[in-house]
Amino acid sequence: MIFIRVACCLLAIVGVAALTLGAMLAAPLRSPPPLASIHSGAVSISQDQKPALSRFQARDGTWLAYRFYPATAGAPEANDRLAILAHGSSASSSEMNAAALALANAGVAAVALDMRGHGASGTRGDIAYIGQLDDDLADLIVELRKTYPNAGLTLIGHSSGGGFALRVAGEALGAKFDRFVLLAPYLGYAAPTTRPSEGPGLWAAPDMPRIAALMAMRRIGLDWGQSLPVIAFANRREAAMVTTSRYSFRLLANYGPPRDWRDALSSGGSRIALIAGERDELMDAEAYQRVVAPLGPSVTVLPEVDHMGIVYQPAAVAALVEAVTKP
Repeated sequence: MIFIRVACCLLAIVGVAALTLGAMLAAPLRSPPPLASIHSGAVSISQDQKPALSRFQARDGTWLAYRFYPATAGAPEANDRLAILAHGSSASSSEMNAAALALANAGVAAVALDMRGHGASGTRGDIAYIGQLDDDLADLIVELRKTYPNAGLTLIGHSSGGGFALRVAGEALGAKFDRFVLLAPYLGYAAPTTRPSEGPGLWAAPDMPRIAALMAMRRIGLDWGQSLPVIAFANRREAAMVTTSRYSFRLLANYGPPRDWRDALSSGGSRIALIAGERDELMDAEAYQRVVAPLGPSVTVLPEVDHMGIVYQPAAVAALVEAVTKP
């Protein structure tokens, strides 16, 4: 009799847990209203001299897109330096056009990626598994080494791409890079460098119940449901052809910072340079100086530069080139 009662209690607990998880997974994902500053910044990025898309084949057989910017002809460093650029959340390689051109003109060959799940790479808003973006980056390096066998590698990332670059810096794959440049990097929703996202400054709206449910399932070894969308970005509807307005759980988990971003910054030390704008509406530039600089990376804060300006405004592009080309 006692056994039956215990079994019934356990079944009831499992049932309640299943119903709770089901309700959390069913929580609707709502898109935030368009964020004007991000849209205006994105359309201000010059697309002049943007090269056509090239492609490489990743290990799963998918052809992924990138734009290649060869170093200026005759530049003495033309075969010595190579930079890979990762765009911000919801964007594509076009976001990095001004930065990549400036690097190429300074003698640094540049590769601007459409990260898988964005632009012309894979399925918009999703990847196949957490860690696939790291595998894609490793496959790209193998491809680039066919032409640039000895070039020093720099990984550059903006916003969520900056968080991703930092995570790579703390992993085994990071040993393949000589340096990392983080442009207004996203270090996590709870990091002191991230401004509270609310009201007119709301860029991303996460579905917290769904995220919590999927995280709980992942802890017990269940990966079902990781293709579900869990975060929506404040893009305009007319930008749907060039932006990725929603991320799946696994894309969100992969394209961002490490859990222990402080340790990654400390471990990377002098190999990491961080550049931010004083007028960044999504990130707190002063907090970068207060929190990141003591861990070892160099931190540069530029006046009159906002979150999108960090990838195209002249002062920001000049600071990027300096960070990449310094001895």
